Amino acid sequence: MELKNDTIINVAQLMKEDIGAARKVRVALDWFALDQDLMAKDVTADLRMTRITYGILASGQVAGTAMVECVRCLELYEQPFAADFDQEYRPTIDVRSGVALDQPAADEELGVIDAAHELDLAEPMRQVAILDLPIKPVCREDCAGLEQDDAGEDEAVDRRLGVLSQLLAADDETPDDQ
Repeated sequence: MELKNDTIINVAQLMKEDIGAARKVRVALDWFALDQDLMAKDVTADLRMTRITYGILASGQVAGTAMVECVRCLELYEQPFAADFDQEYRPTIDVRSGVALDQPAADEELGVIDAAHELDLAEPMRQVAILDLPIKPVCREDCAGLEQDDAGEDEAVDRRLGVLSQLLAADDETPDDQ
């Protein structure tokens, strides 16, 4: 099965099968929001959806290219990522009887299979993609960073830092033999 530009999949049929039954799913997204100001493009995920005792286990790999900002030059560049993930999903409604099921504690990190028997793969894909990105992204090893303007002596000093400049000037006037 292949999902194009969608992360929601109906698992009603898989929930009716015996424990151990599995389906392979491929997700392909042109664009995917990783965070408020972080986007990824050409995201793919190859997954195995397995029926387990209490729900569905989605496991697989997600890969793509994130548009990140270099910490040195502040330019956007493309950063590839690839990460494995496993996410367990529990149903809210019994697929055969339609009866509401007891939900696990809120502190358990489980996905939800909603009343329409659909689960959303977006959150685990987003989390592992973000974790695979570098903390301090650099566009290339030889990135020089922002152009630095050498501040001249005659330039105005920020008044909040004026006290520090006075201390530095006083330190320069103090003889070294103390």
